[in-house]
Amino acid sequence: MSNSIDEKLQQAFGCFNARDLAGTERLCGEILRGAPHNPDALHLLGVVRLVAGNAGEAASLISRALETKPQDAAMLENLGVAHLAARDHAVAETVFRKALKLGASHGLLYMRLGLALEQQGRLPEAEEALRTAVAKAPDDPDVHNNLGNALAGQGRHEEALACYRKVLALRPRHVDAHYNIGTLFKHLGRNDEAVSAYQSALALAPDYADCHNNLGTVYDQMGRLEEAIACYRKVFALDPNHVHAHNNLGNALQAQGRLNEAIECYERALSIRPDFADALINLGNVRARQGLFGDAQARYEKVLVLDHRSVDAHRNLGALLKMQGRLEEAIIHYRMALALEPGRARICNDLGNACREHGDFDEAAACYRKAIAMDPQQAHAHYNLAETLKLHGRFDEAIAAYERALALKPDYFQALGGLAHLRQHVCDWQGIEVLWDRLRRDAFGKTNAGVSPFSLLSMPSSAEEHLACATAWASQHLAPLIASRAGLRFEFSARPASGKLRVGYLSWDFHRHATSYLIAELFELHDRARFEIFAYSCGPDDGSAIRARIKSASDCFVDVAHESFIAAAQRIYGDGVDILVDLKGYTQGARTQIIALRPAPIQVNWLGYPGTMGTDCIDYIIADPFIIPEGMERCYAEKVVRLPGCYQINDRRREVSERTPTREECGLPAQGFVFCCFNQTYKILPEMFALWMRVMQAVPESVLWLLETNQWVAGNLRRAAAAKGIAPERLVFAPRKPQAEHLARYRVVDLAIDTLPYASHTTASDALWMGCPLVTCVGETFASRVAGSILTSAGLTQLVTNSLGQYERLILELATHRDALRDFQRKLRENRDSCELFDTPRFVSNLERSYEEMFDAYTRAARIRT
Repeated sequence: MSNSIDEKLQQAFGCFNARDLAGTERLCGEILRGAPHNPDALHLLGVVRLVAGNAGEAASLISRALETKPQDAAMLENLGVAHLAARDHAVAETVFRKALKLGASHGLLYMRLGLALEQQGRLPEAEEALRTAVAKAPDDPDVHNNLGNALAGQGRHEEALACYRKVLALRPRHVDAHYNIGTLFKHLGRNDEAVSAYQSALALAPDYADCHNNLGTVYDQMGRLEEAIACYRKVFALDPNHVHAHNNLGNALQAQGRLNEAIECYERALSIRPDFADALINLGNVRARQGLFGDAQARYEKVLVLDHRSVDAHRNLGALLKMQGRLEEAIIHYRMALALEPGRARICNDLGNACREHGDFDEAAACYRKAIAMDPQQAHAHYNLAETLKLHGRFDEAIAAYERALALKPDYFQALGGLAHLRQHVCDWQGIEVLWDRLRRDAFGKTNAGVSPFSLLSMPSSAEEHLACATAWASQHLAPLIASRAGLRFEFSARPASGKLRVGYLSWDFHRHATSYLIAELFELHDRARFEIFAYSCGPDDGSAIRARIKSASDCFVDVAHESFIAAAQRIYGDGVDILVDLKGYTQGARTQIIALRPAPIQVNWLGYPGTMGTDCIDYIIADPFIIPEGMERCYAEKVVRLPGCYQINDRRREVSERTPTREECGLPAQGFVFCCFNQTYKILPEMFALWMRVMQAVPESVLWLLETNQWVAGNLRRAAAAKGIAPERLVFAPRKPQAEHLARYRVVDLAIDTLPYASHTTASDALWMGCPLVTCVGETFASRVAGSILTSAGLTQLVTNSLGQYERLILELATHRDALRDFQRKLRENRDSCELFDTPRFVSNLERSYEEMFDAYTRAARIRT
């Protein structure tokens, strides 16, 4: 019997060596039927099962063999291999170490121990084992290859690359070494070299599905999406159930905007592996882009049920919540992601963005600084830090941060626009024309440029460029909210049974702000027999008298500052608002996302933003015949509604201090002509300032009184004046004062002079209200024509010029011929209360008539549709 077993064992080993696994299994089975505990047959059958891919059964068989031969190192090693294949890495390590204690010490055993340690994340220990393997088997390419993997996992890329190259020196056709080199280069962003390495692997093994997949991901990173897609489709020909390739194909299709096809790919991956976190997250990302926020959130939350420590699920859920304006919830998830992966700079940056939008500027700045400490090359963190420092008024530090962002990413047009605009704020004009030229040449109109439309208003630019910039901004920032409308199911009916139109005003400015100082009387004068007035405040409650005045004059005043965009839109829709008027546009504090959700059938852009919004979310822009002349409608995404007078409303009840400050109190000389421009200093451009200096040269002892908006302006402008031959002390800077005291300062001004291309708005009507004439020069853009409209409505068209030459001559004439100036001053005093500009009741009547015409047009169109 014993001889028969030995013979069959010899035959079985012969079959195994000949790769006849079926014959091996048959012979082992025959032995075990007669000797069920034969260790050699159990061991060999276990190895057969292992080769066939059944690691669990292999481990069971070899373990039975070891019951008879517990000191057999070879059996222990193969048991370890079985546990390694079954991903029982800790058990495999224990078994390998036991084999080593029994005296086995060959290189392959140390290599396998290294693999078990590597899979447990114990890379330094794995490296030690693999280096021993290399010492014992220096000519075995596999040990060098696995040592390379352990080194790559520790970020020691050059050492890893040297190992892989050693493999190829030993065996040039080693497919995995070529593959690993490709993966290393891919990680390093050396995409061309990665492509070459993967292609070398595929030349040796054309059916290597993982290699086709990884090559596709490199093409994806390079923007070569069609080639990436071709790679993924090759994978499916080899392995139709390759979940990573289905997921990656979805990503490529998503990048092309083919969202429905991308969804099919992610769903196919999930049908193969329902718990595949990457596919769940990517599917959530597509749903978010489609505006299906609830569906997206459910996908991320499912990942967190599967693994509550998923950093990417927390981060993506944070981004989704932030997109909806649910900032407190977003911050929670960003903090969770950061707690799980403290060294990830991008999450720190994301958390900073959410904190900044929430109004916590100190925390935001701290987040950006942490992100920069983690990754000094992250341009976005430098840009976001600049934006936050700007809000803090720390302009010098903000400028340095913008410049750092641009040094890291020269085509970072969002940072370029921010830098140019902030340099204008501090009147640091060195090289400013170069910045403007780069923006005009390279950025305007590009959907991914991210240049703020508001910053463009004060730069030399055209109305067409304003439209292109606003359209690109809206496309980039509002698209997901626009897409989410369908899920809100807002349906609009005809005029309410009461017969009154419900008009809602949405603004951040219902506090001490120029817009509130203009608009307060509107709320008091609206005809309550025809209108119900709703005010939706998304800004701070400063407890001011102007806020209280607007609140008391509204039929319904709602603070939505802490509501999500969707919640605020649902509130507006629930209130039955017929016409929603956005008073912010793209200025600070805007919540244009609420408008994007279209909670009202008619939406209007008025007063707060002097330009087009570039989106069909807004139906109308309120202007006047001067602001938008006939033929310029092409430069506006909205339908143009022209009021008969000026588009700007004024408050006849504005508070003015009865006390007039002395010239000495204002820092002005006792004698001499006083020019003033109390516009924000970002509106002052070099060409206009040079013109002002020529005027001052021609008007001896004159001074120019400017607003001191920040601590750098006075020094920069006085140096610029000195360079033009004007004594620096002839520039006087007015500190900020309460509105009533500020207005009283106009009583000591002789003539106000305007800026271009961003003209005076509230400052123009303030000057005229106080009896101070203003000279303006108009351009073609909305922002450049406001003061001209105001002067026309005040009956002072003579003070409106159409070129800088005319503007300069008129200022000189008025400054040197005081009789003409006094005539304008007298005309202002006599006509102020009767002129069209300050006839607020008539303005309100005209505005209300326009609202009714808008609604009538809407109802006519609705009847046609039905």
